[in-house]
Amino acid sequence: MSYRVYDKKKKKFIQDNIYLTPDGDLVESKKSLFGDKITFVDQDRYVYQKYIELEDKNNVPIYVGDYLEAVVSDDRVVQGVVIYAEELAAYIILCFETDEYFVLGQSVSEYTNVIGNVFDEFKK
Repeated sequence: MSYRVYDKKKKKFIQDNIYLTPDGDLVESKKSLFGDKITFVDQDRYVYQKYIELEDKNNVPIYVGDYLEAVVSDDRVVQGVVIYAEELAAYIILCFETDEYFVLGQSVSEYTNVIGNVFDEFKK
């Protein structure tokens, strides 16, 4: 599974030695005299976002928590956040303006654009 990690304190995505365990915990790997030392990180400070294996029309990877703008079947342009809907077993765009949602699929890439993520001060 591919993912990215956001540091709430630094307010940016990081690529430090922080990894996701199979149980969904974030750990940090540090070099020491006795080999690598693995420690759990503050789960309130660091958040991971899963890559959903799709890109937008500009080939930007799409992650859970990204804000998207998309053209939907009736040619409307909608904006919303990417979430995983367990009841549908699918990633969806949950619209900001309405209670609508749209299932993301392989054909979505030509109709979507990543416009931010849940950590941005985004004005809908």
